[in-house]
Amino acid sequence: MSSRKGGSRGPLGRGNNSRPHSAGRGFESNSNTPSPRAIPPPLEHGWNWHTRAAASSQSSEDATGQGETTIHLDPPPVDDDDDKFENDNDSDEVDTEDELLSDEYDSDVSEKSHDSRKNSKWFKVFFENLDKLSLDDMHGPSRQWHCPACKGGPGAIDWYRGLQPLMMHAKTKGSKRVKLHRDFAELLDEELRRRGTSVIAAGEAFGKWKGLDERIKDRSIVWPPMVVIMNTWLEQDENDKWHGMGNQELLDSFSSYSPVKARHAYGPQGHRGMSVLIFENSAMGFLEAESLHNHFQEQGTDRDAWDRRPVLFCPGGKRQLYGYMAEKQDLDVFNKHCHGNKAARLKFETRSYQEMVVNQMRQMSEDNQQLIWFKDEVAKGQRRSKALEESLGVVSEKLRKTKEENRIVTQRSKMHHEQNKEEMDFQEQFFKDQLEIIHKTRDAKEDEFEKIQQEEREKMKQSNTHVSAKGDRDRREEDFAKFVKSQDKEMEEFVSEREKLVKAYEDDKISMNKRHFEEEVQLEKDFDTALNQLMSKYSPHPSEEEGKSSDQ
Repeated sequence: MSSRKGGSRGPLGRGNNSRPHSAGRGFESNSNTPSPRAIPPPLEHGWNWHTRAAASSQSSEDATGQGETTIHLDPPPVDDDDDKFENDNDSDEVDTEDELLSDEYDSDVSEKSHDSRKNSKWFKVFFENLDKLSLDDMHGPSRQWHCPACKGGPGAIDWYRGLQPLMMHAKTKGSKRVKLHRDFAELLDEELRRRGTSVIAAGEAFGKWKGLDERIKDRSIVWPPMVVIMNTWLEQDENDKWHGMGNQELLDSFSSYSPVKARHAYGPQGHRGMSVLIFENSAMGFLEAESLHNHFQEQGTDRDAWDRRPVLFCPGGKRQLYGYMAEKQDLDVFNKHCHGNKAARLKFETRSYQEMVVNQMRQMSEDNQQLIWFKDEVAKGQRRSKALEESLGVVSEKLRKTKEENRIVTQRSKMHHEQNKEEMDFQEQFFKDQLEIIHKTRDAKEDEFEKIQQEEREKMKQSNTHVSAKGDRDRREEDFAKFVKSQDKEMEEFVSEREKLVKAYEDDKISMNKRHFEEEVQLEKDFDTALNQLMSKYSPHPSEEEGKSSDQ
Protein backbone atom coordinates (compact mmCIF):
# COMPACT_ATOMS: atom_id res chain seq x y z
CA MET A 1 0.00 0.00 0.00
CA SER A 2 2.92 2.31 0.67
CA SER A 3 4.12 2.04 -2.91
CA ARG A 4 0.82 3.11 -4.43
CA LYS A 5 0.32 5.87 -1.92
CA GLY A 6 3.81 7.18 -1.89
CA GLY A 7 4.18 6.80 1.86
CA SER A 8 1.64 9.53 2.32
CA ARG A 9 0.00 8.01 5.35
CA GLY A 10 0.69 10.33 8.27
CA PRO A 11 1.02 9.39 11.91
CA LEU A 12 -2.10 9.11 14.00
CA GLY A 13 -3.26 12.05 16.04
CA ARG A 14 -1.34 14.72 14.07
CA GLY A 15 -4.40 16.46 12.70
CA ASN A 16 -3.51 15.93 9.03
CA ASN A 17 -7.10 16.38 7.94
CA SER A 18 -7.67 19.70 9.68
CA ARG A 19 -8.74 22.46 7.35
CA PRO A 20 -5.82 24.81 6.61
CA HIS A 21 -6.26 28.55 6.63
CA SER A 22 -6.58 30.40 3.38
CA ALA A 23 -3.69 32.45 2.04
CA GLY A 24 -5.29 35.71 3.13
CA ARG A 25 -5.92 34.50 6.64
CA GLY A 26 -2.46 33.05 6.91
CA PHE A 27 -0.88 36.25 5.71
CA GLU A 28 -2.91 38.31 8.18
CA SER A 29 -1.95 35.99 11.00
CA ASN A 30 1.71 36.21 10.12
CA SER A 31 1.62 39.98 9.89
CA ASN A 32 0.25 40.29 13.42
CA THR A 33 2.89 38.02 14.93
CA PRO A 34 5.24 40.07 17.10
CA SER A 35 8.88 39.94 16.16
CA PRO A 36 11.15 38.19 18.66
CA ARG A 37 12.80 40.49 21.16
CA ALA A 38 16.51 40.95 20.75
CA ILE A 39 18.47 39.00 23.40
CA PRO A 40 21.11 41.13 25.08
CA PRO A 41 24.58 39.67 25.54
CA PRO A 42 25.13 37.87 28.85
CA LEU A 43 26.24 39.99 31.80
CA GLU A 44 25.66 43.17 29.87
CA HIS A 45 26.29 45.28 32.98
CA GLY A 46 28.87 42.97 34.50
CA TRP A 47 28.06 42.03 38.10
CA ASN A 48 25.79 45.07 38.58
CA TRP A 49 22.99 43.07 40.14
CA HIS A 50 20.96 46.08 41.28
CA THR A 51 20.75 47.43 37.75
CA ARG A 52 19.78 43.98 36.35
CA ALA A 53 17.15 43.54 39.06
CA ALA A 54 15.55 46.87 38.23
CA ALA A 55 15.63 46.14 34.49
CA SER A 56 14.16 42.70 35.04
CA SER A 57 11.30 44.03 37.17
CA GLN A 58 10.59 46.78 34.65
CA SER A 59 10.55 44.38 31.68
CA SER A 60 8.24 42.00 33.55
CA GLU A 61 5.80 44.80 34.28
CA ASP A 62 5.89 45.99 30.69
CA ALA A 63 5.20 42.52 29.23
CA THR A 64 2.42 41.31 31.53
CA GLY A 65 0.97 44.47 32.97
CA GLN A 66 1.82 43.43 36.51
CA GLY A 67 5.21 42.83 38.00
CA GLU A 68 6.33 39.44 39.25
CA THR A 69 7.75 39.46 42.75
CA THR A 70 11.31 38.19 42.47
CA ILE A 71 13.95 37.82 45.15
CA HIS A 72 17.24 39.37 43.98
CA LEU A 73 20.34 38.64 46.00
CA ASP A 74 23.44 40.78 46.12
CA PRO A 75 26.77 39.01 45.63
CA PRO A 76 29.06 38.81 48.64
CA PRO A 77 31.53 41.67 48.92
CA VAL A 78 34.97 40.74 47.71
CA ASP A 79 37.48 41.44 50.41
CA ASP A 80 40.98 42.54 49.56
CA ASP A 81 42.31 40.37 52.33
CA ASP A 82 41.88 36.76 51.23
CA ASP A 83 43.19 35.41 54.52
CA LYS A 84 40.21 36.55 56.65
CA PHE A 85 37.94 33.79 57.95
CA GLU A 86 34.61 34.20 59.67
CA ASN A 87 33.87 32.48 62.92
CA ASP A 88 30.52 31.47 64.46
CA ASN A 89 28.47 34.24 62.80
CA ASP A 90 30.20 33.94 59.41
CA SER A 91 31.12 31.03 57.16
CA ASP A 92 34.73 29.91 57.05
CA GLU A 93 35.12 30.67 53.35
CA VAL A 94 37.87 32.54 51.50
CA ASP A 95 36.60 34.91 48.79
CA THR A 96 39.38 34.56 46.26
CA GLU A 97 38.44 33.59 42.74
CA ASP A 98 40.10 30.18 43.05
CA GLU A 99 38.35 29.53 46.35
CA LEU A 100 34.93 30.53 44.99
CA LEU A 101 35.23 27.94 42.24
CA SER A 102 36.60 25.23 44.51
CA ASP A 103 34.92 22.80 46.87
CA GLU A 104 36.82 23.73 50.02
CA TYR A 105 33.75 24.90 51.98
CA ASP A 106 33.66 23.17 55.33
CA SER A 107 30.97 24.20 57.80
CA ASP A 108 31.31 22.57 61.17
CA VAL A 109 27.66 21.57 61.46
CA SER A 110 28.08 19.83 64.76
CA GLU A 111 29.35 22.97 66.50
CA LYS A 112 27.11 25.63 64.89
CA SER A 113 23.45 26.21 65.56
CA HIS A 114 20.82 26.60 62.88
CA ASP A 115 20.54 30.37 63.39
CA SER A 116 24.29 30.94 63.33
CA ARG A 117 24.59 29.01 60.08
CA LYS A 118 21.70 31.04 58.61
CA ASN A 119 23.55 34.27 59.41
CA SER A 120 26.67 33.37 57.42
CA LYS A 121 27.48 35.81 54.67
CA TRP A 122 26.44 33.18 52.07
CA PHE A 123 22.89 32.65 53.33
CA LYS A 124 22.07 35.74 55.43
CA VAL A 125 20.42 37.83 52.68
CA PHE A 126 18.48 34.85 51.37
CA PHE A 127 16.95 33.91 54.72
CA GLU A 128 16.26 37.56 55.61
CA ASN A 129 14.18 37.88 52.42
CA LEU A 130 12.59 34.51 53.12
CA ASP A 131 11.49 35.68 56.59
CA LYS A 132 9.53 38.55 55.01
CA LEU A 133 7.31 36.19 52.99
CA SER A 134 4.20 34.32 54.01
CA LEU A 135 3.79 30.64 53.21
CA ASP A 136 1.55 31.38 50.22
CA ASP A 137 4.01 33.92 48.82
CA MET A 138 6.88 31.57 49.51
CA HIS A 139 5.32 28.81 47.40
CA GLY A 140 3.95 31.14 44.72
CA PRO A 141 4.39 29.73 41.20
CA SER A 142 5.68 33.02 39.79
CA ARG A 143 8.41 33.59 42.37
CA GLN A 144 11.98 33.25 41.17
CA TRP A 145 15.10 32.56 43.24
CA HIS A 146 18.85 32.72 42.94
CA CYS A 147 20.99 30.07 44.61
CA PRO A 148 22.94 31.77 47.44
CA ALA A 149 25.56 29.02 47.30
CA CYS A 150 26.40 30.00 43.72
CA LYS A 151 27.09 33.70 44.54
CA GLY A 152 30.09 35.02 42.67
CA GLY A 153 30.32 31.81 40.65
CA PRO A 154 29.22 30.58 37.21
CA GLY A 155 25.70 29.68 38.39
CA ALA A 156 24.97 32.98 40.11
CA ILE A 157 22.85 34.28 37.20
CA ASP A 158 20.56 31.22 37.03
CA TRP A 159 16.94 31.63 38.11
CA TYR A 160 14.84 28.92 39.77
CA ARG A 161 11.06 29.26 39.58
CA GLY A 162 9.92 28.03 42.99
CA LEU A 163 11.65 26.43 45.95
CA GLN A 164 11.40 22.91 44.54
CA PRO A 165 13.85 23.43 41.67
CA LEU A 166 16.12 25.42 44.00
CA MET A 167 16.16 22.58 46.55
CA MET A 168 16.79 20.00 43.84
CA HIS A 169 19.68 22.09 42.50
CA ALA A 170 21.22 22.34 45.97
CA LYS A 171 20.87 18.58 46.56
CA THR A 172 22.20 17.50 43.16
CA LYS A 173 25.00 19.99 42.59
CA GLY A 174 27.99 17.81 41.88
CA SER A 175 30.91 19.83 40.54
CA LYS A 176 31.74 22.99 42.55
CA ARG A 177 30.92 23.93 46.15
CA VAL A 178 29.24 20.61 46.83
CA LYS A 179 29.45 20.90 50.63
CA LEU A 180 28.18 24.49 50.54
CA HIS A 181 25.17 23.47 48.45
CA ARG A 182 24.40 20.50 50.70
CA ASP A 183 24.60 22.76 53.75
CA PHE A 184 22.22 25.25 52.13
CA ALA A 185 19.76 22.44 51.27
CA GLU A 186 19.86 21.24 54.86
CA LEU A 187 19.33 24.77 56.22
CA LEU A 188 16.42 25.44 53.83
CA ASP A 189 14.77 22.14 54.67
CA GLU A 190 15.10 22.74 58.41
CA GLU A 191 13.83 26.33 58.07
CA LEU A 192 10.73 25.21 56.17
CA ARG A 193 10.13 22.40 58.64
CA ARG A 194 10.18 24.89 61.52
CA ARG A 195 7.61 26.96 59.68
CA GLY A 196 5.35 23.95 59.31
CA THR A 197 5.80 23.44 55.57
CA SER A 198 8.10 21.71 53.14
CA VAL A 199 9.62 22.22 49.73
CA ILE A 200 7.10 19.91 48.10
CA ALA A 201 3.60 21.31 48.46
CA ALA A 202 0.75 19.06 49.56
CA GLY A 203 -0.60 16.90 46.77
CA GLU A 204 2.38 17.55 44.48
CA ALA A 205 5.31 15.37 43.53
CA PHE A 206 8.61 16.93 42.52
CA GLY A 207 10.55 15.36 39.69
CA LYS A 208 13.50 16.17 37.48
CA TRP A 209 11.77 16.59 34.14
CA LYS A 210 8.39 17.45 32.65
CA GLY A 211 7.37 16.04 29.33
CA LEU A 212 4.16 16.10 27.33
CA ASP A 213 0.69 16.22 28.77
CA GLU A 214 -0.59 12.92 30.03
CA ARG A 215 -3.09 12.60 27.21
CA ILE A 216 -3.45 14.09 23.76
CA LYS A 217 -6.50 16.26 23.28
CA ASP A 218 -9.21 14.42 21.45
CA ARG A 219 -11.01 15.71 18.35
CA SER A 220 -14.24 14.99 16.54
CA ILE A 221 -14.23 13.20 13.21
CA VAL A 222 -16.92 12.26 10.70
CA TRP A 223 -18.01 8.67 10.95
CA PRO A 224 -18.00 6.63 8.81
CA PRO A 225 -14.76 8.04 7.30
CA MET A 226 -15.39 10.04 4.13
CA VAL A 227 -13.33 11.97 1.59
CA VAL A 228 -14.90 14.86 -0.32
CA ILE A 229 -14.10 14.84 -4.06
CA MET A 230 -14.65 18.20 -5.81
CA ASN A 231 -15.00 19.13 -9.48
CA THR A 232 -16.82 15.92 -10.40
CA TRP A 233 -19.34 17.53 -12.76
CA LEU A 234 -18.88 17.07 -16.47
CA GLU A 235 -21.21 19.14 -18.68
CA GLN A 236 -24.64 20.80 -18.99
CA ASP A 237 -27.48 19.52 -21.08
CA GLU A 238 -29.96 21.52 -23.14
CA ASN A 239 -31.97 22.26 -19.98
CA ASP A 240 -28.92 23.73 -18.26
CA LYS A 241 -28.79 20.75 -15.96
CA TRP A 242 -25.34 19.59 -14.89
CA HIS A 243 -24.24 16.00 -15.32
CA GLY A 244 -21.24 14.44 -13.60
CA MET A 245 -19.50 11.24 -12.56
CA GLY A 246 -21.45 8.13 -11.64
CA ASN A 247 -20.99 6.13 -8.48
CA GLN A 248 -19.12 3.24 -10.05
CA GLU A 249 -16.95 5.55 -12.11
CA LEU A 250 -15.90 7.41 -8.97
CA LEU A 251 -15.21 4.14 -7.11
CA ASP A 252 -13.11 2.85 -10.00
CA SER A 253 -11.07 6.06 -10.06
CA PHE A 254 -9.92 5.49 -6.47
CA SER A 255 -10.19 1.71 -6.21
CA SER A 256 -6.61 1.42 -4.88
CA TYR A 257 -7.82 3.01 -1.61
CA SER A 258 -10.71 0.53 -1.20
CA PRO A 259 -13.72 2.84 -0.81
CA VAL A 260 -17.00 1.01 -0.25
CA LYS A 261 -19.56 3.59 -1.47
CA ALA A 262 -19.79 6.77 -3.52
CA ARG A 263 -22.41 9.53 -3.31
CA HIS A 264 -22.94 12.70 -5.30
CA ALA A 265 -24.56 15.97 -4.31
CA TYR A 266 -27.49 17.13 -6.43
CA GLY A 267 -29.43 20.40 -6.45
CA PRO A 268 -31.88 22.34 -8.59
CA GLN A 269 -29.25 22.61 -11.32
CA GLY A 270 -28.45 18.89 -11.29
CA HIS A 271 -25.04 17.60 -10.35
CA ARG A 272 -23.31 20.05 -8.02
CA GLY A 273 -19.74 18.87 -8.71
CA MET A 274 -19.37 17.60 -5.16
CA SER A 275 -19.02 13.91 -4.38
CA VAL A 276 -18.16 11.81 -1.37
CA LEU A 277 -16.21 8.56 -1.07
CA ILE A 278 -17.38 6.52 1.91
CA PHE A 279 -14.88 4.11 3.45
CA GLU A 280 -15.14 1.11 5.71
CA ASN A 281 -16.60 1.76 9.14
CA SER A 282 -13.36 0.92 10.97
CA ALA A 283 -9.96 2.28 11.90
CA MET A 284 -8.49 0.78 8.71
CA GLY A 285 -11.15 2.58 6.68
CA PHE A 286 -10.15 5.85 8.37
CA LEU A 287 -6.48 5.20 7.53
CA GLU A 288 -7.39 4.54 3.89
CA ALA A 289 -9.35 7.81 3.78
CA GLU A 290 -6.50 9.65 5.46
CA SER A 291 -4.01 8.19 2.98
CA LEU A 292 -6.15 9.43 0.08
CA HIS A 293 -6.35 12.85 1.77
CA ASN A 294 -2.56 12.92 2.13
CA HIS A 295 -2.15 11.91 -1.51
CA PHE A 296 -4.25 14.87 -2.61
CA GLN A 297 -2.29 17.09 -0.24
CA GLU A 298 1.08 15.97 -1.60
CA GLN A 299 0.16 16.70 -5.21
CA GLY A 300 -1.34 20.07 -4.28
CA THR A 301 -5.00 19.28 -4.93
CA ASP A 302 -6.27 19.38 -1.35
CA ARG A 303 -8.75 21.62 0.46
CA ASP A 304 -6.40 24.60 0.58
CA ALA A 305 -5.83 24.49 -3.19
CA TRP A 306 -9.58 24.23 -3.84
CA ASP A 307 -10.37 27.16 -1.53
CA ARG A 308 -7.66 29.44 -2.92
CA ARG A 309 -7.70 29.24 -6.69
CA PRO A 310 -8.58 25.82 -8.14
CA VAL A 311 -7.42 24.81 -11.59
CA LEU A 312 -10.47 23.05 -12.99
CA PHE A 313 -8.91 21.62 -16.15
CA CYS A 314 -5.61 19.88 -16.84
CA PRO A 315 -3.74 20.16 -20.14
CA GLY A 316 -5.74 18.10 -22.61
CA GLY A 317 -9.15 19.14 -21.29
CA LYS A 318 -9.54 16.63 -18.44
CA ARG A 319 -11.07 17.93 -15.23
CA GLN A 320 -8.73 18.03 -12.23
CA LEU A 321 -10.24 16.39 -9.16
CA TYR A 322 -9.63 17.80 -5.67
CA GLY A 323 -10.07 15.87 -2.44
CA TYR A 324 -9.82 16.19 1.31
CA MET A 325 -11.10 14.59 4.49
CA ALA A 326 -14.75 15.32 5.11
CA GLU A 327 -15.74 17.47 8.08
CA LYS A 328 -19.16 18.16 9.50
CA GLN A 329 -19.58 21.46 7.70
CA ASP A 330 -18.68 19.79 4.38
CA LEU A 331 -21.42 17.20 4.79
CA ASP A 332 -23.88 19.87 5.85
CA VAL A 333 -23.15 21.58 2.52
CA PHE A 334 -23.53 18.20 0.79
CA ASN A 335 -27.01 17.75 2.34
CA LYS A 336 -28.02 21.33 1.61
CA HIS A 337 -30.76 20.46 -0.90
CA CYS A 338 -31.91 17.22 0.77
CA HIS A 339 -34.27 18.64 3.38
CA GLY A 340 -37.39 17.28 1.73
CA ASN A 341 -35.88 13.92 0.74
CA LYS A 342 -34.56 11.97 3.69
CA ALA A 343 -33.57 9.03 1.48
CA ALA A 344 -31.16 11.22 -0.51
CA ARG A 345 -29.67 12.72 2.66
CA LEU A 346 -26.16 11.48 3.49
CA LYS A 347 -26.22 9.99 6.97
CA PHE A 348 -23.24 10.49 9.23
CA GLU A 349 -22.33 11.24 12.82
CA THR A 350 -19.46 12.88 14.63
CA ARG A 351 -17.42 10.56 16.83
CA SER A 352 -14.31 10.72 18.96
CA TYR A 353 -11.04 10.20 17.10
CA GLN A 354 -9.54 8.65 20.22
CA GLU A 355 -12.40 6.17 20.53
CA MET A 356 -12.93 5.22 16.88
CA VAL A 357 -9.35 5.24 15.55
CA VAL A 358 -6.72 5.25 18.29
CA ASN A 359 -8.45 2.75 20.55
CA GLN A 360 -9.32 0.51 17.60
CA MET A 361 -5.73 0.63 16.36
CA ARG A 362 -4.48 -0.26 19.83
CA GLN A 363 -6.93 -3.14 19.97
CA MET A 364 -5.85 -4.23 16.51
CA SER A 365 -2.24 -4.08 17.65
CA GLU A 366 -3.03 -6.21 20.67
CA ASP A 367 -5.02 -8.63 18.54
CA ASN A 368 -2.16 -8.72 16.06
CA GLN A 369 0.29 -9.53 18.85
CA GLN A 370 -2.00 -12.31 20.03
CA LEU A 371 -2.39 -13.52 16.47
CA ILE A 372 1.39 -13.62 16.06
CA TRP A 373 1.65 -15.51 19.35
CA PHE A 374 -1.00 -18.00 18.23
CA LYS A 375 0.71 -18.38 14.86
CA ASP A 376 3.99 -19.08 16.64
CA GLU A 377 2.24 -21.60 18.87
CA VAL A 378 0.61 -23.25 15.84
CA ALA A 379 3.97 -23.34 14.06
CA LYS A 380 5.58 -24.87 17.14
CA GLY A 381 2.74 -27.41 17.32
CA GLN A 382 3.16 -28.23 13.64
CA ARG A 383 6.91 -28.66 14.10
CA ARG A 384 6.30 -30.87 17.11
CA SER A 385 3.67 -32.86 15.18
CA LYS A 386 6.03 -33.26 12.24
CA ALA A 387 8.85 -34.33 14.54
CA LEU A 388 6.53 -36.79 16.30
CA GLU A 389 5.29 -38.07 12.96
CA GLU A 390 8.83 -38.59 11.74
CA SER A 391 9.76 -40.18 15.04
CA LEU A 392 6.67 -42.39 14.86
CA GLY A 393 7.64 -43.45 11.35
CA VAL A 394 11.17 -44.30 12.49
CA VAL A 395 9.88 -46.18 15.54
CA SER A 396 7.28 -47.99 13.44
CA GLU A 397 9.95 -49.06 10.96
CA LYS A 398 12.17 -50.22 13.80
CA LEU A 399 9.24 -52.07 15.34
CA ARG A 400 8.48 -53.77 12.04
CA LYS A 401 12.10 -54.83 11.64
CA THR A 402 12.20 -55.96 15.25
CA LYS A 403 9.04 -58.02 14.78
CA GLU A 404 10.50 -59.63 11.67
CA GLU A 405 13.76 -60.33 13.46
CA ASN A 406 11.87 -61.71 16.45
CA ARG A 407 9.82 -63.93 14.15
CA ILE A 408 12.97 -65.27 12.53
CA VAL A 409 14.65 -65.74 15.90
CA THR A 410 11.52 -67.45 17.27
CA GLN A 411 11.37 -69.75 14.27
CA ARG A 412 15.04 -70.57 14.59
CA SER A 413 14.66 -71.09 18.33
CA LYS A 414 11.70 -73.39 17.73
CA MET A 415 13.64 -75.40 15.18
CA HIS A 416 16.63 -75.55 17.48
CA HIS A 417 14.37 -76.58 20.37
CA GLU A 418 12.86 -79.36 18.30
CA GLN A 419 16.31 -80.52 17.30
CA ASN A 420 17.46 -80.44 20.91
CA LYS A 421 14.30 -82.27 21.99
CA GLU A 422 14.94 -84.99 19.42
CA GLU A 423 18.53 -85.26 20.54
CA MET A 424 17.53 -85.32 24.20
CA ASP A 425 14.83 -87.92 23.48
CA PHE A 426 17.41 -89.96 21.60
CA GLN A 427 19.88 -89.62 24.46
CA GLU A 428 17.16 -90.44 26.96
CA GLN A 429 16.19 -93.56 25.01
CA PHE A 430 19.83 -94.51 24.66
CA PHE A 431 20.42 -94.20 28.38
CA LYS A 432 17.15 -96.03 29.10
CA ASP A 433 18.33 -98.86 26.87
CA GLN A 434 21.66 -98.87 28.65
CA LEU A 435 19.94 -98.96 32.01
CA GLU A 436 17.63 -101.73 30.83
CA ILE A 437 20.63 -103.77 29.71
CA ILE A 438 22.33 -103.17 33.03
CA HIS A 439 19.15 -104.15 34.88
CA LYS A 440 18.74 -107.32 32.79
CA THR A 441 22.36 -108.23 33.27
CA ARG A 442 21.99 -107.65 36.99
CA ASP A 443 18.85 -109.75 37.17
CA ALA A 444 20.58 -112.45 35.15
CA LYS A 445 23.56 -112.46 37.48
CA GLU A 446 21.27 -112.68 40.51
CA ASP A 447 19.39 -115.52 38.91
CA GLU A 448 22.69 -117.20 38.10
CA PHE A 449 23.87 -116.67 41.67
CA GLU A 450 20.66 -118.19 43.05
CA LYS A 451 20.89 -121.03 40.60
CA ILE A 452 24.45 -121.77 41.70
CA GLN A 453 23.34 -121.84 45.30
CA GLN A 454 20.51 -124.22 44.46
CA GLU A 455 22.82 -126.42 42.43
CA GLU A 456 25.29 -126.52 45.25
CA ARG A 457 22.55 -127.59 47.63
CA GLU A 458 21.36 -130.22 45.17
CA LYS A 459 24.87 -131.57 44.83
CA MET A 460 25.17 -131.82 48.55
CA LYS A 461 21.80 -133.56 48.74
CA GLN A 462 22.63 -136.02 46.00
CA SER A 463 25.93 -136.88 47.59
CA ASN A 464 24.06 -137.89 50.70
CA THR A 465 21.64 -139.99 48.67
CA HIS A 466 24.39 -142.27 47.22
CA VAL A 467 25.87 -143.10 50.66
CA SER A 468 24.88 -146.68 51.59
CA ALA A 469 26.19 -146.97 55.10
CA LYS A 470 23.95 -145.78 57.77
CA GLY A 471 26.61 -144.04 59.68
CA ASP A 472 27.91 -142.26 56.67
CA ARG A 473 24.39 -141.33 55.77
CA ASP A 474 23.73 -139.83 59.18
CA ARG A 475 26.97 -137.96 59.05
CA ARG A 476 26.15 -136.82 55.58
CA GLU A 477 22.72 -135.66 56.64
CA GLU A 478 24.25 -133.91 59.57
CA ASP A 479 26.79 -132.23 57.27
CA PHE A 480 24.01 -131.40 54.84
CA ALA A 481 21.97 -129.89 57.63
CA LYS A 482 25.00 -127.86 58.71
CA PHE A 483 25.56 -126.88 55.08
CA VAL A 484 21.95 -125.81 54.68
CA LYS A 485 22.05 -123.95 57.91
CA SER A 486 25.29 -122.26 56.95
CA GLN A 487 23.96 -121.52 53.48
CA ASP A 488 20.76 -120.06 54.92
CA LYS A 489 22.78 -117.93 57.28
CA GLU A 490 24.95 -116.74 54.41
CA MET A 491 21.89 -116.04 52.34
CA GLU A 492 20.36 -114.07 55.16
CA GLU A 493 23.56 -112.08 55.42
CA PHE A 494 23.56 -111.74 51.64
CA VAL A 495 19.99 -110.53 51.62
CA SER A 496 20.71 -108.10 54.47
CA GLU A 497 23.77 -106.70 52.75
CA ARG A 498 21.90 -106.61 49.45
CA GLU A 499 19.13 -104.59 51.04
CA LYS A 500 21.71 -102.18 52.41
CA LEU A 501 23.32 -101.95 49.01
CA VAL A 502 19.94 -101.39 47.32
CA LYS A 503 19.06 -98.74 49.87
CA ALA A 504 22.41 -96.98 49.31
CA TYR A 505 21.86 -97.27 45.56
CA GLU A 506 18.41 -95.76 45.81
CA ASP A 507 19.72 -92.97 48.05
CA ASP A 508 22.49 -92.22 45.57
CA LYS A 509 19.96 -92.29 42.74
CA ILE A 510 17.64 -89.90 44.60
CA SER A 511 20.56 -87.55 45.31
CA MET A 512 21.65 -87.77 41.70
CA ASN A 513 18.13 -86.99 40.46
CA LYS A 514 17.89 -84.11 42.92
CA ARG A 515 21.20 -82.70 41.71
CA HIS A 516 20.05 -83.20 38.15
CA PHE A 517 16.81 -81.34 38.70
CA GLU A 518 18.59 -78.57 40.62
CA GLU A 519 21.13 -78.21 37.83
CA GLU A 520 18.30 -78.26 35.29
CA VAL A 521 16.40 -75.57 37.21
CA GLN A 522 19.58 -73.49 37.58
CA LEU A 523 20.25 -73.95 33.89
CA GLU A 524 16.76 -72.66 33.08
CA LYS A 525 17.26 -69.66 35.41
CA ASP A 526 20.63 -68.84 33.86
CA PHE A 527 19.06 -69.09 30.45
CA ASP A 528 16.21 -66.76 31.45
CA THR A 529 18.68 -64.19 32.87
CA ALA A 530 20.81 -64.24 29.74
CA LEU A 531 17.70 -64.03 27.55
CA ASN A 532 16.35 -61.01 29.50
CA GLN A 533 19.68 -59.23 29.17
CA LEU A 534 19.70 -59.93 25.47
CA MET A 535 16.14 -58.64 25.01
CA SER A 536 16.92 -55.54 27.11
CA LYS A 537 19.98 -54.89 25.01
CA TYR A 538 18.04 -54.88 21.75
CA SER A 539 14.77 -53.33 23.01
CA PRO A 540 13.96 -49.68 22.01
CA HIS A 541 14.30 -47.17 24.85
CA PRO A 542 11.36 -44.67 25.05
CA SER A 543 13.47 -41.95 26.68
CA GLU A 544 16.00 -41.99 23.83
CA GLU A 545 13.24 -41.95 21.21
CA GLU A 546 11.51 -39.04 22.94
CA GLY A 547 14.82 -37.19 23.23
CA LYS A 548 15.48 -37.70 19.53
CA SER A 549 11.99 -36.50 18.60
CA SER A 550 12.31 -33.41 20.81
CA ASP A 551 15.70 -32.58 19.25
CA GLN A 552 14.11 -32.71 15.85
